[in-house]
Amino acid sequence: MARALGRDVVTSLQRGYVPGRSGEILLVPEPWTVVGRWGREIRGPDDPRTSHATPWAYHQRVPIVLYGPGYVRSGPRPDRPVDVTDIAPTIGSVIGSSFVAPHGEVLGEALRPDRMAAPPKVVVVIALDGGGWNVLERWPEEWPVIRSMIERGTIYTNATIGSAPPLTAPIHANMGTGAYPRTHGMPEIVGRLPDGSIDEVYLSDGDPSLLEVETLADAWDRQTGQRAWAGLLGFETWHLGMLGHGAQLEGADPDVAVLWDRDDLEFWVNEDIYTLPDDLPSGDVLAERLRELDRTDGALDGRWRGHDLGDPAIIPGTPAFVEYMGAALRALHANEPIGSDDITDLLFVELKAADFGGHVWNMEGEETAAVLRAEDRVVGDLLAAIEERVGPDGYLAVVTADHGQTPNPATTGGLRIDRDEVGRDVDRYFGRPIVQEDSPDDLYLDVEAMREAGITLEDVARFLGAYRYRDGAAPGTDLSALPEEVLDRRVFAAALPGPFVGRLTAEEIEALGPGVHLEGDLSSPPPLRSLDQTFR
Repeated sequence: MARALGRDVVTSLQRGYVPGRSGEILLVPEPWTVVGRWGREIRGPDDPRTSHATPWAYHQRVPIVLYGPGYVRSGPRPDRPVDVTDIAPTIGSVIGSSFVAPHGEVLGEALRPDRMAAPPKVVVVIALDGGGWNVLERWPEEWPVIRSMIERGTIYTNATIGSAPPLTAPIHANMGTGAYPRTHGMPEIVGRLPDGSIDEVYLSDGDPSLLEVETLADAWDRQTGQRAWAGLLGFETWHLGMLGHGAQLEGADPDVAVLWDRDDLEFWVNEDIYTLPDDLPSGDVLAERLRELDRTDGALDGRWRGHDLGDPAIIPGTPAFVEYMGAALRALHANEPIGSDDITDLLFVELKAADFGGHVWNMEGEETAAVLRAEDRVVGDLLAAIEERVGPDGYLAVVTADHGQTPNPATTGGLRIDRDEVGRDVDRYFGRPIVQEDSPDDLYLDVEAMREAGITLEDVARFLGAYRYRDGAAPGTDLSALPEEVLDRRVFAAALPGPFVGRLTAEEIEALGPGVHLEGDLSSPPPLRSLDQTFR
């Protein structure tokens, strides 16, 4: 199974595997197949929901854009393989930090040899959550501001997120630490905690204590004697790895962090560790943005494109929410001392709506186009505000993403597999409950119960490697309408024991070869039609 995946994919899996914290079985669905919680019935093309937890290229490929006239060259389009762990050491090089990234390297060809002698007053890193290349390519006209940054700065077209799975928590920590999960310790959104339980790696209350290495912001705070300002605007606790540990480290101060409580519909953060600013926009501002969006279709009926604008499960995926986060950015910039002295300040921004909406109505939906337009405007407004304060040569901006998305499987020939049914099938096959938790990319197993029963990780991997679509249907499901060739299709390209992946040597991984799937090639530059006109 590892040979079928090939060296690029297995390298990503190994970088993302954290012994004792990752699941015991790493799952790789066949290309374009999605694993999630879909319920027990067979889902057809009218269900747009997908997940994005695979190591295939369409989830791994993201832009890395560097912009800053005083520091970044204009026009280069390097096509060598790079990844998001290179962002932190590159910023560190520009600002004069002593930070050393465990894995990332400086993107030197992007930097002007005659760059400004003084470091930038502000560095801003903007992560388009779910804004990987396949999403941008699908909607090439919806990001003119970012395109202008590409035209006047440096774009790395052959960039990836660096590790798998392509999920927000580990990849944002890749960005902040310059390390892969095997070193920074955040393998997933959830993981096995030190007490053996399986829960969110930020411990459900925005606690970054499991982040095992420093971020660039942590190191810069210490180097500047806490005189540098550092802050984050994001959605969930999962983005805190971009910023760092706040006051948790010895002698550190509580950096500014602004997150969103989707239940109470208000900003929050763990104020034992971070600072939540005053003067953030109220819920009334969000309500007004939602009303404005409601009016765009000519009827003030509480709906946008058929979606209920009163539903908390819809709101964060709308252009109205993007505009609300833009208002929060304006408040941060107006009220915080960002760029007010000669010590470089660090601002990290996560824009969630494209990812959130992509889960609900898919990257193919016109809603995603509208969200990208709104996010692009927020990027433009933020850079304009920063430039007004510090001048065109006073800042460095980085735009990237944490993963791509999956088109509706009905359009790609993929399958839709229910993760809970997979877990139940494993338990049924082995005759005992050995699955403690299932996810789209791994299984957490009761290793002690397996040992007592004489079941090995290899036994579970072999079972899942032969798992067919018909096996994933709940007992009693009517499969008569589906052709035999669909029912007999394999679900997983590979199911690999985590310890097996973790102990592979570099030589053994190289010997795996390129693999059998085109989507497993993570080293060759991708064709990007959206940039052809820019660089023609």
